Amino acid sequence: MVCGSIGRVFGLLCSVTIAATAMAHADEASNDRVIAEKTEIIVADPTNAVAYELRGEAWYMKRDKDRAFEDCSAAIRIDPNFGRAYNCRGRAYSAKGDRDRAMADYNEAIRLDPGYGPSYTSRAQEYFNRRDFDLAIAGFTEAIERNPKQAYFATVMRGEAYAAKGDTDHAVADYTEAMQRNPAAAWPYELRSAVHFDKGEIDEALDDCNSAVRLEPGSAGGHYCRAVVLVKKDDPDGAIREFDEVTRIAPAFVKAYLARAVAWHKKDDDKHAIADFDEAIRLQPGNSTAYNNRAAAFRDMGQHDRALADYNEALRLDPKNQDVLANRGLLYMMMSDAKHARADFNSVLALPPTDKWATDTAREGLGFLK
Repeated sequence: MVCGSIGRVFGLLCSVTIAATAMAHADEASNDRVIAEKTEIIVADPTNAVAYELRGEAWYMKRDKDRAFEDCSAAIRIDPNFGRAYNCRGRAYSAKGDRDRAMADYNEAIRLDPGYGPSYTSRAQEYFNRRDFDLAIAGFTEAIERNPKQAYFATVMRGEAYAAKGDTDHAVADYTEAMQRNPAAAWPYELRSAVHFDKGEIDEALDDCNSAVRLEPGSAGGHYCRAVVLVKKDDPDGAIREFDEVTRIAPAFVKAYLARAVAWHKKDDDKHAIADFDEAIRLQPGNSTAYNNRAAAFRDMGQHDRALADYNEALRLDPKNQDVLANRGLLYMMMSDAKHARADFNSVLALPPTDKWATDTAREGLGFLK
């Protein structure tokens, strides 16, 4: 979801859910145990395709896409008709961003072993990754029918596909069904809260976030969900407490630092806001949004040179970002540099009008320039 106008000073995009919750990962100890056991088997029998496939799955669950790819590929070399191994390798391809090879492997997995349910879920996910939401919905529906063990996950993901299409009624219906399938899971509540948030139903969104935290208090997702809603409810102190919990649980969660900076800004504490932007940039140096937002904080503090340096870096990373161009144009106006302000505003208007705020700002800015 795109948060409502918390303020275009910080062009914050905030998703209520954490990407890591998009899949149910087995605990680390279990994955490590599988890897150790299958390694022993492979040492004793290097031609055991099943051992390679199972170890590849465990590497995938540990988010080690390269080792997963190696083991799944080894299983296929040993047994080219092993359908499950193609599903395994397809997931590794997907994690590596190779969508076409991933889809080819899922199709081959289904051709070789049409009774293996997870391949249908994987293929539907790939349609979702491609933003082909109609095929994703059809694919998840098929996965639910063929793969009862993963029906909960497929139902949630079908809801995500409906939400991406703007069909919030079907999305909410799927999230609610997922809650019934897995009453102990927080994820569907986090996602349903996003629908409520986007519809302006802030109290309902908060109720769902509270349910997520109650069900999984040790998960960062529910706390992040609640923190974002509290920012919207103009409770920066409560939001900061929740973001603190998020960063304690998931210290590398970049969006939490970016969003907490907004809460600090609401408290007129740009020193702490900049510290959070600094940490986000340290964790993810290629994040143009972090530079854009830190620049806005520097601009508000009157540190125009540091703001300009950050806007320049944001545009180096994302040269056609209309939000950054408009913000830099405003900074140039503040610096009485009409020439460069005009150039930035004209650059915004030369691009497809995908950002209304940036377009309106550029037109208005040009009207003030001499």
